[in-house]
Amino acid sequence: MLYMVWIIIAVAMSGCSIVKTVPSKSEYRLVTPEVVQKHHSACHQSTLKLEPVQSANTFLNRQIYYVTNDIEEHHYTQSLWAQSPNSMIEQLIKQVLIESNMFASVLDYRSNADTTWRYEVRLLDFMQYFEHDMSSYVKVSMDFVLIKNIGRQVVASKHIEMTLPTQSADARGGVQALNRLLSRILAKSNAWLETQCHYSEEGV
Repeated sequence: MLYMVWIIIAVAMSGCSIVKTVPSKSEYRLVTPEVVQKHHSACHQSTLKLEPVQSANTFLNRQIYYVTNDIEEHHYTQSLWAQSPNSMIEQLIKQVLIESNMFASVLDYRSNADTTWRYEVRLLDFMQYFEHDMSSYVKVSMDFVLIKNIGRQVVASKHIEMTLPTQSADARGGVQALNRLLSRILAKSNAWLETQCHYSEEGV
């Protein structure tokens, strides 16, 4: 009987030690880029509604994906996004538009208010790619569409795709590079958006 008690204690203690040595998963998030305010925007009297960001299912969950050999898709086992890339990017786009002071107001798709414009965004690629020498780079690819609410007329559309080498070939290096690249793309898309809105207002 005493022998069995010692066996149970030993198994319980070994189980505890195993639990303690399992590494926790790292969680990463996207950070809000610095925003240049538009003090004299031609769109300042307009209102804009941001539609839900569309994307492939890959970007609807918290897994951090990467690609090897051009075609093989994997995900990191010990690293996760804090939220899905789709959700975080949607929040960042809205925040950047509001902080830019480009429009009188920026609303999301849940609002029933009438707006001057609708803004549609599609996330096409947001991943890390490994080269044969095990160096890596990230790619971000997005489509932007500006729609005038009256008549549901598409005013303009733009595709932006950029790549950037990572400083380290791991999840952390990939996330850091994706943050930098997303910041550049949102700056470009904001500049394009203001130009298109300006041209459209002139033509009214």
